[in-house]
Amino acid sequence: MIQTMIKSNNYMDSVFLMKTGKAVGALDGVKKAVAVMGTDLNKTVLREFGALNAETEAAGTNDLIVAVDADEDVMAAVEECLAGLLNAKKPASGSTAQQYVSVEQAAAADPELNLAVISLPGDFAAYEGIKALKAGMHVFMFSDNVPLEDELEMKRIGREKGLLVMGPGAGTAIIDNISIGLMSKVRRKHIGIVAASGSGLQEVAMLVHNWGEGISQAIGTGGRDLSKEVGGSTMLMGMDILKNDPDTDVIVLISKPPHPDTMAKMFAAVKTMGKPVVIFFLGGKASDVEASGAYCAKTLEEAASMAVALARGETPEKGDYVASVCEELLPLAKAEAAKLTGGQKYLRGLFCGGTHSEEAVMLLQEMISDLYSNINFGHVTMMENRHVSTKNCLVDMGDEEFTVGKPHPVMDPSILNDRLVQEGSDPDTAILLFDLLLGYGVHEDPAGTIADSLRQIREKTEAEGRHICMIASICGTDLDPQDYQKQKKTLEDLGVIVLESNGRAALLSGLIAKEVQK
Repeated sequence: MIQTMIKSNNYMDSVFLMKTGKAVGALDGVKKAVAVMGTDLNKTVLREFGALNAETEAAGTNDLIVAVDADEDVMAAVEECLAGLLNAKKPASGSTAQQYVSVEQAAAADPELNLAVISLPGDFAAYEGIKALKAGMHVFMFSDNVPLEDELEMKRIGREKGLLVMGPGAGTAIIDNISIGLMSKVRRKHIGIVAASGSGLQEVAMLVHNWGEGISQAIGTGGRDLSKEVGGSTMLMGMDILKNDPDTDVIVLISKPPHPDTMAKMFAAVKTMGKPVVIFFLGGKASDVEASGAYCAKTLEEAASMAVALARGETPEKGDYVASVCEELLPLAKAEAAKLTGGQKYLRGLFCGGTHSEEAVMLLQEMISDLYSNINFGHVTMMENRHVSTKNCLVDMGDEEFTVGKPHPVMDPSILNDRLVQEGSDPDTAILLFDLLLGYGVHEDPAGTIADSLRQIREKTEAEGRHICMIASICGTDLDPQDYQKQKKTLEDLGVIVLESNGRAALLSGLIAKEVQK
């Protein structure tokens, strides 16, 4: 029986909605549950759930809606559970934590506040962002679906006031050693990053930390910043900040290839840096990068490796970085391929990080044929049905089709579970590739969330007398709250090969696929 509950004027972020859906769904008598805000987009989720009625249809964007498929008498328990979750968000009795109802109130109470983190529906985010800028605060805007004209206005004001506007759609940043958004914790040292990619920024920062160096500042720009219309406003400002920062010795720039007009501005700025610059333009031309005087990286791992070498006063190694990694991984690939049966021939990849999926496409399109994906990037064939894989297939599970009314898989990787089992049950599947991300604002136990599905795959394939190569990367550090080594051990105990970077995981998968195709 479908039942609903509405809490008017209770706007909650996606992390709270994720926790609420899981907590309510775990109650006795509840078959499934969903918690959403009453936006038009989320009402399509309620319609599919069977919970769109006159009351939920009339709910506003600031109204919290909980829908359950449950026994008739369960709503009292749902009410109690929800009340507990809402109360837990309030400051504890005697707490010194302050709550403010507006940016202006917060700024008046503490004039030293200089950064506002905004996570609101896109139609309202810029209004608060402009108020923060006028109050003298930098802005980190997690919100997406912000109208272009609003982004242009915020960034115009930011430039006039010398204030950063990170976003809209910024997922990660590190400012003065504080991790912001869905970001890992890393040590502070002398490598600065400006990135239009959240998972790309995190991957490079993570590798830099794991190799003993650290980050001075890491500035996320939002994905639209390098378009012709926005013109790299935050990217250029971030480059200028790092250029003049005495604690930054090396600069790393990460993005898809910008619009040509924006790229020209960036390359002109690179020539004035006076510091070594490493550029990773996903799928961009090395000749363009090198002509600006920057070092060109082919993978996120190579970008981190170059930056670490430069920070240590060394010259980055020349040669084909991808080829050298493949040579290192080839013995393992041959050993894994030898375990497969004749009918297993395809690679299936499921990604939480958007840039991780794009990097995998970029690397694997050169290695294997018949590559399909749900992302329009590189030389792939678009999937006809994003819920059913075709041949060798790489799926960005953060795509809107999978996340409407649900948390992004970076925050809740349980969205992977059904698809993992689906791919692992396909007798054609030889390799199962996936990624997990750690950090603040991320699920407290990503590996544990998918462990039962991986165990089910392992038990099923063993019972059928076949082997499946499960390969993963974990984007995180030893300082993250999830405990990197614990996450890695959880996967390895289930037979997963865990690589230190997304690029390595993709390359190992491609090498195995090539062996199978021989």
